[in-house]
Amino acid sequence: MKKVLTLITVLAFGFTLAFAAENPATASSQSKGGLNDFKDFTHWSLSINGGMSQFDGDVTQKYNDIFSQSSVSWTVGLDVEYTWNPYWGLIAQFQYMPFMGTTNTTDYGNNTFIGNMYDPSLMASLNLLNLFGQYRSTWKWGFYLNAGLGLTFYDVQTTPVAGSPIGTIEQAAIDKATKAGKTPEEIAQIAAEAGPRDIKDGMAIGFPVGLNVEYNFNKHIALGLNAHYRFHNKDYFEGEAYTKGVMNDGEFTATLNFRVKFAPNKKEGGHMRNISPFAYRELKTGDKNFQDQLDSLKRRVTAVEDTLSNNVLPRIAALEAQQATRPDGDGDGVPDFRDREPNTPQGSFVNYWGESIPQEIMQSAKCCEEVRGVLAAMGAGIDYDMSVYFPFDKYYLTNVAKSNVAKAAQKLKEDPELQVELRGYCDFPGSGDYNMKLSSNRVETVKKELVEKYGIDASRISLTPKGKMQNPPMKEYKNRRCDFYFHK
Repeated sequence: MKKVLTLITVLAFGFTLAFAAENPATASSQSKGGLNDFKDFTHWSLSINGGMSQFDGDVTQKYNDIFSQSSVSWTVGLDVEYTWNPYWGLIAQFQYMPFMGTTNTTDYGNNTFIGNMYDPSLMASLNLLNLFGQYRSTWKWGFYLNAGLGLTFYDVQTTPVAGSPIGTIEQAAIDKATKAGKTPEEIAQIAAEAGPRDIKDGMAIGFPVGLNVEYNFNKHIALGLNAHYRFHNKDYFEGEAYTKGVMNDGEFTATLNFRVKFAPNKKEGGHMRNISPFAYRELKTGDKNFQDQLDSLKRRVTAVEDTLSNNVLPRIAALEAQQATRPDGDGDGVPDFRDREPNTPQGSFVNYWGESIPQEIMQSAKCCEEVRGVLAAMGAGIDYDMSVYFPFDKYYLTNVAKSNVAKAAQKLKEDPELQVELRGYCDFPGSGDYNMKLSSNRVETVKKELVEKYGIDASRISLTPKGKMQNPPMKEYKNRRCDFYFHK
């Protein structure tokens, strides 16, 4: 009874873990389904096994022997399994187990026995690797604890060992029959009934428990090793009915099994034995769908970036370069092919079409406030002759650059209220992050020169690294610069 209670406790603990594994506390409200939502998978598999078996009962053995001295025999079996999820499944099994051995007891004497067990059983199968490794990303290996309940039908034939003394129980029956004046035939019958006997219709409750290591070669087949022990609630498999103590008979089997998984390609999720716990959790919590959408978005962004880099940007650059070489007769910055006012007076502010903006508009307070920001963004107030230019991929100051910094410092000293914004640029080659860092180093270098060499207050200096110049997209000296934007 203790063995049965222990087995039930182990199974209850295992199923508690299995259910907990299927219902993670971190499951998203976007979960595709609950515990019993198995519509995306196939579940059935068939396994055949064969190997050796050994009877564990009341057989002749030496005092210091570890294993039973019953003969090793062969066994074969078949099981059908429904795998509910990566953590557990249900097995219907039929196992055939021949058994044989020799007994040598005072009560029954020396006898040989040979019999057969036919064992249909129902077992739960817990995948321990998945149960205790819920974030495993592989499904190739499985390590299963199998346990359950079944019936064992058996038959046994006993034969006394020739020349050996009979047991005390048989001798007592003979003595009693002789005193009663029984005939020799009657005495022989009484002795046979008192001794070991043949059994043709034995039946017992079985409790199979064991371990199975299995490797999935592919989506269709798997190969495994099994070690099982079957407890029984009876002590009569060798044909001798003991009345002293409790020593229920058992059977040990060690087999090799070959499994076929049915229809692994029939459902979108494949066969339940072919999914890892990590992937299964992703599906159940909705993370898999989110990850697929994210991957799709990444692919689309990459495609857009490739199109921009390899197709759109080169065309824009070529168009701008072409337009930049178009004639501009009045020098207002608008090429003649677009200029609707080709004779704009020098210094006039113009719109996109080269048309002069009337002075009354430019002088209005509202306009000046709006235009001031536009002009600042366009670089108004910047003396490009004073700008600091840098060698390719460098941020140190050349002699010419130092001279221009000195001019800027002089201008700041002449007007103590004047502020300066240092705007740093790089030419097109290199990544955006690299060029942003390079332009930052360039304005920092100019600021350091102004502060440390000319004593300009650092609070009067602001830094605006601009990174790479997008247009034109080429390596040009004029783009590797730092501009001084003076303002109050």
